Amino acid sequence: MKKVTKLTCLLLTGIMAATALTGCTNKPAATSSGVETENAADQTTAGKSSAEQITLRFMWWGGDARNEATLAVIEQYQKLHPEIKIEAEMNSDQGYIDKVSTMLANGTAPDIMQQNVDSLPDFISRGDFFVNFNDYPDLFDTSGFEKSFIGQFGTFDGKLLAIPTGMSCLATVANEDAAKTCGIDLSRQITWESMLEDGKKLHEQNPEYFYMNTDTRILCEYVLRPYLRQLTGQPFIIDGEKKMSFTREQLVEVLQYIKDCYEVGVFEPAEDSATFKGQIHTNPMWMDGKFVFAYGPSSSINLLMDAIPDNKCTVVQMPLSADRVNDGFFADTPQYMTVNKNSKHAEEAVRFLDYFYNNPEAQATLKDVRSVPPTSTARNLCADKKLLNPVVVSAVDLAAGLNGKSDKGYTTSAEVYAIQEDMIESVAYGQSTPEDAADNAIDLINDYLSGLK
Repeated sequence: MKKVTKLTCLLLTGIMAATALTGCTNKPAATSSGVETENAADQTTAGKSSAEQITLRFMWWGGDARNEATLAVIEQYQKLHPEIKIEAEMNSDQGYIDKVSTMLANGTAPDIMQQNVDSLPDFISRGDFFVNFNDYPDLFDTSGFEKSFIGQFGTFDGKLLAIPTGMSCLATVANEDAAKTCGIDLSRQITWESMLEDGKKLHEQNPEYFYMNTDTRILCEYVLRPYLRQLTGQPFIIDGEKKMSFTREQLVEVLQYIKDCYEVGVFEPAEDSATFKGQIHTNPMWMDGKFVFAYGPSSSINLLMDAIPDNKCTVVQMPLSADRVNDGFFADTPQYMTVNKNSKHAEEAVRFLDYFYNNPEAQATLKDVRSVPPTSTARNLCADKKLLNPVVVSAVDLAAGLNGKSDKGYTTSAEVYAIQEDMIESVAYGQSTPEDAADNAIDLINDYLSGLK
């Protein structure tokens, strides 16, 4: 009953948000009149009257390091532009997507917003909420970005509606000391089968240790979907056809795999890890060195490493099935930055983001707090100053060679994500068989898809 209530609430929230968002009208912000400058944000606007004080709201989520670096960049910009005041709205990632959805719906969204990569496509499908950076070529310099990268991440129907905050990936972080204690060979490619076998053996021989630090939500993105992508070569939901890409048998297979991993001790019991959902670096078992591996985005590797300062960490390749259709994993971006199209000061917001991404002082300050920087200039500067964590760089390098395709879209909508997590939890807690969990999920996903047609 608990699961049904949780899912029903999410579905109702999504429906109400969609209705509200669809009902919004948006007037395009005025585009630049053409400012001739190499770095538009560095151009002082001292010529403006002191009476023209402008306030921008900037909302993001992150840990202490990200917050401190972002606040420092805001302070730098305000010193250069005393007529600009930027109000920082710092959040945790818990509930952030719902907050943005509500703000967009009722017209209270900030001028500048950090966006979750999973939810942004859904927001864009519901309304015209974000400025097109292509309309501001004299205010925002995109030359430091690889065209193919911002073409895949941030461009929607030919419009550059979001700027990627970094180059990222899903990562498997290894505690080298724990691996040595448990006899795990980090040079060997992990497969789904070897993870199950090695994890079972590890826990049998060292009952106080577990193979992987994870939680039920992480498993959606790190096991459920990539396992299926390696089987099918397709995203969980094929957006263009509005249908699932997998068979019932394939879904049962991956759910049985997850169930087996919990039962033999590859994963810590779900009831124990639930306390640390979304914050697995704070799990005392990880901090005590009792996990060999941890799943996390490259942007969170520093958090995982900082939690075990006395241990040496590295990264290894994500699990790859020998008979996979494709690798299932890929390089990505951890977040986006967007500018509210209804902002009264859209041009000023774009100018600030140009400074945020392209100014050398800002680049050195931000370093890798949002993963490996997305511009070549920032990467070169940070490399020269030795500001990048080599473990994070290694993780992105590993992912860059993989040929999986992103499944952002309907697959990662709040409603479908909730269905994915609920079916994983139902088998992890022993509430459903893999077969029953698959049948229930397929029915719910079909209901969701029927509402799109």
